[in-house]
Amino acid sequence: MWETFVQHESVEKIMNDKGLAKVGDSIVNLCYSLAKSRVLGHATGDKVRDTILARAIRATEIYRHISRRTDSGRAADAYEAIMAYLWMTGKITIQDTVDALVQTLHIDSKTNRKKEGEIAALSFQHFLEQHIDSLP
Repeated sequence: MWETFVQHESVEKIMNDKGLAKVGDSIVNLCYSLAKSRVLGHATGDKVRDTILARAIRATEIYRHISRRTDSGRAADAYEAIMAYLWMTGKITIQDTVDALVQTLHIDSKTNRKKEGEIAALSFQHFLEQHIDSLP
């Protein structure tokens, strides 16, 4: 169904696709909000800060495909584009993504924002590392 949007031959092209990044932004925010809601036991509408996704992608081997001078916004866009690609090619589902994040999102109502960001970055890093082999 989405084949025309994801005909990239390299991970670099995926990470630089601004359209995929926009779709991925929504996917990432939805999955994180659902995962956090399950962990805390009540609905949240949280969005993921660019710094969290930037930290996550910078800690993986995929980051070598991005210029070392990439700011947090571009690094986050690259992560989001990868998420959109994985979802649009059927390599991940929303449910599987939420389930994976829940397993590593060790927070509670007393976790401060900084610590939550660190934990969320590790959760997103772990998720990406599990799916790197699904990229061209």
